[in-house]
Amino acid sequence: MFLAGIDVEQVTIVVNFDLPMDQNRQADCETYLHRIGRTGRFGKSGIAINLIDSDHAMELCRTIEKHFGKKIHYLDAEDADEIEKIGA
Repeated sequence: MFLAGIDVEQVTIVVNFDLPMDQNRQADCETYLHRIGRTGRFGKSGIAINLIDSDHAMELCRTIEKHFGKKIHYLDAEDADEIEKIGA
């Protein structure tokens, strides 16, 4: 399957409503990288937000984190102070 996207210079945030997975419901790390790579292009910084709604989604997120060796910071949606710090 081929996923296309457009490069828009002003994109500084990507929201993953569903984390990408393959046909076996395993994390699709390359698609994840392609998605979040849309932030921070053209020398700008950006942020990616992953919405986690199940144990399986959390497992996918941890697999992606391990694959890239980069910590994904978890945010409690109930913590208004932490939410305000996003992008600051």
